[in-house]
Amino acid sequence: MGRTFTSKWETNGESMYLNRKRIIELINTEKLKIEPLDLDFQLKGNSLDVRLSNEYFKFPDYLEPELSMLDPMNPYLNILERDRFTSSGMVLEKNKIYLFETIEEFFIPEGYSLFLQNKFRITQLGVNILNIGIIEGGFEGKINILLKNSGNLPVRIYPEMFIAHVFFFETV
Repeated sequence: MGRTFTSKWETNGESMYLNRKRIIELINTEKLKIEPLDLDFQLKGNSLDVRLSNEYFKFPDYLEPELSMLDPMNPYLNILERDRFTSSGMVLEKNKIYLFETIEEFFIPEGYSLFLQNKFRITQLGVNILNIGIIEGGFEGKINILLKNSGNLPVRIYPEMFIAHVFFFETV
């Protein structure tokens, strides 16, 4: 029988989100591993801010004219170029999708999950994370983030800027 969760991620009246104290405890006992990590800088209340690495992926410029429709069976979708930010950052063009990684590498133990969510400041600029959601226990590695500029203007972003935050919770 499945469980029903409220919008506050509660079950039987008890919050499933981990509080700051519990997150620190899991990190200090190395059950939850995040590298690199500056707790004083990144842990904000019950969430942890994550940053963009200095690399991103995009479709090669020479393919842009040929991509009139996205089709998962199209082999061109497997061709992504790795690029690096310049010292002046990079510009997210309107209505384009980019693939990024976090600086942080995670090891999420079984019995725990995390929820990836946009930073409000980024959303105000018209930039959305397309793959927000839950990352389950057992995950190990950097988090891939799909960004789309849905705004009316190009947006400049920078390496190591806070792009999202994650909330940790115990799975039942």
